[in-house]
Amino acid sequence: MMNPEQEREKNQKEFRAILEKYGITQKHAAELISNETFKTVNVRAVRAWLARAEAATATPCPMWAIVALKRATESLTPIKPDPTPHKSIKRLT
Repeated sequence: MMNPEQEREKNQKEFRAILEKYGITQKHAAELISNETFKTVNVRAVRAWLARAEAATATPCPMWAIVALKRATESLTPIKPDPTPHKSIKRLT
């Protein structure tokens, strides 16, 4: 089982990866999550979820926000390939 700090870090990485994969701005993420959940999510909340743990404004990214963002991006086309390369693909160095 993960401790709260590990969970916070995992959620933040997952949230950030979705934003990068689809080229979504913080503002757009707030809109997508708001539309999906019918909750008001503002840019300030998204910024707080993405802030360094030491930052005074940092708050853990809730799982419901990640789920909502995933649902909202199902019909979008990724701008970047998945950041984790398939194991059978060798990287050229």
